[in-house]
Amino acid sequence: MKKAIIKGSIVVIVFFAALFIVSGVMNKGNTDMTTEMGKATYPVVSVNYGGFRINTMHGYHDAMDVTQMRECLTPLAYGRKINLVIETYGNRINGVRFEIRSVDGSRLIEDTVIEDYEQSEEEISLSFGIKDLIENNQEYLLVLILDTDAQKEIRYYTRIINPEEYYVADKLEYITDFSNKTFDKEAAKELTKYLESNADGDNTTFGKVNIHSSFQQVTWGDLDITRESSPSITIKDLGAETGNFVMEYYVSMPYGGETNYYRVKEYYRIRYTADRMYLLDYERTMDQLFDEKGNAYANNKIMLGITSGETPIKESDGGNVAAFVTGNRLYSYNLTDNKMALLFSFYDKENFDERTLYDGHKIKILNVDEGGNVTFLVYGYMNRGRHEGYVGISVYFYDSTVNTVEEMIYIPCKKPQALLTKEVDQLAYINKNGMLYLMWENQIYGIDTIRRSCKVVVEDLTEENYKVSDSNRMVVWQQSKDASDGRELVLMNLITGNQKTIQAGVGERLIPIGFMEEDLIYGIAKESDIQKDYAGNVVIPMYCVRIENETTGVLMEYQQEDIYVTSGEVEGNQIILTRLKRQEDGTYTQTADDQIMNAESSLESKNTIETAAVDKYEKLTQIALKSKIDKDSMLHLTPKEVLFEGGRSISLSSVSEQTEIYYVYGKYGIETICTHEAMAVKLADSISGSVVAEDGSYIWKKGNRSLRNQIMAIQGEQASEEKNSLAVCLNTMLSYEGVVRNSEYMLGRGDSVISILQESMENARVLDLKGCTLDAVLYYVNKDIPVLAMMEDGSAVLIIGFNEKNTVVMNPETGTVYKVGMNDSTEWFEKSGNRFITYVRNED
Repeated sequence: MKKAIIKGSIVVIVFFAALFIVSGVMNKGNTDMTTEMGKATYPVVSVNYGGFRINTMHGYHDAMDVTQMRECLTPLAYGRKINLVIETYGNRINGVRFEIRSVDGSRLIEDTVIEDYEQSEEEISLSFGIKDLIENNQEYLLVLILDTDAQKEIRYYTRIINPEEYYVADKLEYITDFSNKTFDKEAAKELTKYLESNADGDNTTFGKVNIHSSFQQVTWGDLDITRESSPSITIKDLGAETGNFVMEYYVSMPYGGETNYYRVKEYYRIRYTADRMYLLDYERTMDQLFDEKGNAYANNKIMLGITSGETPIKESDGGNVAAFVTGNRLYSYNLTDNKMALLFSFYDKENFDERTLYDGHKIKILNVDEGGNVTFLVYGYMNRGRHEGYVGISVYFYDSTVNTVEEMIYIPCKKPQALLTKEVDQLAYINKNGMLYLMWENQIYGIDTIRRSCKVVVEDLTEENYKVSDSNRMVVWQQSKDASDGRELVLMNLITGNQKTIQAGVGERLIPIGFMEEDLIYGIAKESDIQKDYAGNVVIPMYCVRIENETTGVLMEYQQEDIYVTSGEVEGNQIILTRLKRQEDGTYTQTADDQIMNAESSLESKNTIETAAVDKYEKLTQIALKSKIDKDSMLHLTPKEVLFEGGRSISLSSVSEQTEIYYVYGKYGIETICTHEAMAVKLADSISGSVVAEDGSYIWKKGNRSLRNQIMAIQGEQASEEKNSLAVCLNTMLSYEGVVRNSEYMLGRGDSVISILQESMENARVLDLKGCTLDAVLYYVNKDIPVLAMMEDGSAVLIIGFNEKNTVVMNPETGTVYKVGMNDSTEWFEKSGNRFITYVRNED
C-alpha cells in the first residue's frame, strides 16, 4: 500500500526521549570562550511522486560543481510535472526558482521563478512543469533555489528524467511492499520466489543481509523488531525496465532491559516485466545507535551492538585512551580517568531530525595521545554549525584538559560530498608537528595546521605511479608520470616528513607495487623488456620484486629465471604476484600467480574490536579494552566548541590539467575512482554499478540492455594484401561515424589503434576495455556503437550485434557478417585476452 506523506521528524518523539537520557553529570573545565554547535537551520526538500515521499534533498550554501551531483534521480510525472514538498523548519521562504541544466552544468536550459505556492508554518507544497526543451529518457539537472530570510539563497540538487514508460510507481510499490512484508513472516512467504538463498549468504549477522541470505534472516530471525519511522526512499538509477533504490528507516528492539534503536538501509535493484517483478539484488544493513549512557558496558567491554561494517578505532601509544567512531559519532574513552566523551556528532537529544541524521559526511581519527587529546577530521556535507550547508574538511583538536573541541583549519570544497569523502579516504595523516597530508585531485597536499598554510607535495598521480600504506604513514611515488619512465622512486615518511630516493640501475625502471606494513614493495624492469600492446598501452614485465625498509634497506628480493611480474596485490600478510613466462621466441605467456609471505606480525593493539555471538541477536560488535570498566563511576563528557575570531579556511589550489578520471558508482554512491576506463568498467560490472566520466556523462551502465540489437549499417568487407583485417575494422568504425581515413597507412607508420581512433573522432571518447567481459562490452553494441575485438593471431573483428543466444560479428577474414553462439563467442574472445576497443559519443 502506498505510503502517505509524513510531516516533521522521521522518527517518533518517544525515540528521541528513550535514546538520549539527560545525564546528571556536568561537563568540567569548559572555558568562557566556548559555545555549543549551532542548530540546523536549512529547510529540507523532497519529491511527492504519486503519494510516495522520495528523494530527500539537503540544502547547499554555494553553487556546486554539479558534474557528480548524483545523490538521487527524480522521474517527472505526466506532462513533465514535478511535485515538491519543502519542510521549512520555521524558515520564511521569500522566493522560489529553479534551473534546468545539462548534467555537466555547462548548458542552462531553463531558469524560471515560481510565483504560485502556499506557505504554512511547517511546509510548502508546490507543483510546476518543465518547458518542452528536454528530451525524453535523457538525464538533466534540476537546481531548486530558495530565497530565505536567514540565508539569501539555498540550493537543492537532483537529476531529473522525463521517462516515456519506466513504470516508476510499480517499482516503488514493489520495494515498499517487499520491505513491509519482511516484518510479517506469514506475509513474507510470498517473497521466497524473489530470494536467491544459498551458501553465499551470511546468516550469522543481522548487520548485513542480502539476496542470498535465508528467509529467516531476511525476516529478522527471532528479533522483536518494531519499525519506528516511515521509510525514506531514494531513487539512484532508472531504466525502462530496471531501477536502483535505497530505502532508509529506523527500528527498535528490546535488549537487556532497555530499548535499542537502529538505522536500517535497504538497497534494491529490480527489473520490471509485464508478467512480474524480478529482484536482481538486495542488501539490508542494520546499525545500532550507540547510547553511551545506557547499559553498554560489561567487564572490560564496550558493547556497540549490531553493526554492518568496520568500526574505526585508534588508541594512544600506551593504550590508555581509545577513540572510536560508531553511528557516525566520535567517542573517546579514557581508561585511566574512566571518562567517556562524545567528541563529535551532528545529532543529539536536542538536535534529532532528518537534517542532523543525514550521513553525508565521515569522521576520521588522526591522532590520540596519552593525555587524552584527539585530532580528527570531519569531511563531507556539514549538517549544522558554522559551516552548515557547505561541503568541506574540518580539522578538529579535542583538548581533554579543558574538555573543548577547537577547529584548527577548514578546507572548503565545491565538489559533492560523495567525491570528497572518497578522495580523502585515500590519504589523510597528521604528524606531531601539525602537518596534515591529504590526497585531492591526484595531488598530495601538505597542510600546516598551525601556520594555516599549504603546499603541493607531489602532483600528477595515477593509479600506477603511487601507493600509500594502510596506516597512511608512508607514501611512495614515481618521479615520472609515465610508469614506463620511472627512473626513481620517492619514499616519504609522513611522520617525519623525510624523503628517501631510490634510484634505478642503468637501463632499468622502478614500479611501486604497495606496502606490507610500512615496508615498500616495488618491482624492477629492464627498459629493453618494456613493450607496447596493440592499443598503445605499456606492458612492463618486472624481472625482480624487492621489499625495502626506509632505514634498513632491502629486506628481500623475489626473482626467478624467465619469470616476470606484471602486478602485485597485498592481501593481509602476503603479496599476490601476477606473472608472465618468457618463451624462447621472446614472447610472454601467462603463468600461475605466486605469493610472498610476511612472517612478521604487526604490533598488537591493547584495545581491539571483536564480535561475539549472542543467542538470537547473532553477531554483536564490542570493544575489548585492556582493563575493566567501572560503569557506576564513569564520567560522561560532551565538550563545547572553542570560539575564535576571523576565519581559519585554507583553499587548495585547483588543478588545471589532470589525468582522465572515471567514477565507479555502486549501491549507495561512489565506490572508487579510477584513471583507467577498463578497470572502472570491470569494477562496475562486478558490483552491477555504473561508470561516469568527469563531465558527468555515462561511460557504462549495468542492465537496461535490449534482448537483441544489430547495427545494420555495417556490412561485411573483405581484407586483402593491401589492407589487413585490423585496418578494415578501423576504416569501418570510422566510416560508420562519417570519417574517412587510411588506417592501413597509419598503422604502417606506427600509430596505435587508440591514437588512430582518438585523432579521427573528435566528438567521441575512445575506450580501451582490455580485460572486460563480452557481456560488459555489449552495452555499447546496444547503443549502436561497434566494438573492435583483437584476436590472438593479430587479426580483428567487429562486434555489431547480439541476441539472447548469439553475437553478430563482421569478420574481414571472410568478408561476411555472421552469428556466433554466445558461449562460443565468450570463449573465443577470452582466449585472445578480451582485447576490446570501442567509444562513446560525446552526446551519449
